[in-house]
Amino acid sequence: MILAAGLLVLLGLGLFVAGILTGMTALYWACVAVCVVAAVLLALTRRQMGAATRAEAVAAPAAPVTPVSPGDGPAREPGSGSPPPRAVDDRASDAAAVVPAGATAASVAAEPEQLADPPVEEVEVTDLLMVVDLTDEVLVVDERPRYHLAGCVHLSGRTAIPLPLDEARTDGFTPCAVCAPDRTLAQRARERRAGRSG
Repeated sequence: MILAAGLLVLLGLGLFVAGILTGMTALYWACVAVCVVAAVLLALTRRQMGAATRAEAVAAPAAPVTPVSPGDGPAREPGSGSPPPRAVDDRASDAAAVVPAGATAASVAAEPEQLADPPVEEVEVTDLLMVVDLTDEVLVVDERPRYHLAGCVHLSGRTAIPLPLDEARTDGFTPCAVCAPDRTLAQRARERRAGRSG
């Protein structure tokens, strides 16, 4: 049916071109009629495919689920020092982190706050003009949108990559509002200029 609808659309295109070349309005109406028939065929095909999918879903029996109790794990020898393998929960979120041994509930609860990205620094136009072409070093974290200065709290526990400021901006990184790198680097640039002229 999809092939037939495609052929009808091509026929409609041919009728449309013929209508343009000859100026006969009957060919335009024939084009419209053929395209409507093609649309009906496509709608019927979609309805049939949807019904077939629903029928397959109803006909397919659900896989039997056997409950597992804590003692149903694989048998171990009494003297083996390795712990039994743990079952993996497929429903676990990709964002769930592995909790190191000895971690407390408070440290695990505080971890998502550390992972949150800081807001973007609101930069004054004068500071922005000062830092546009600066090549001073800033620090970025892979897969994070902000660049930082050394000592920023959002760098703790993360591997920082040093980049020149102009390259970091070109790569799409934006300034961190916590350590305010644009404001700080603009101030340093002003001090360097004042030192040269004074």
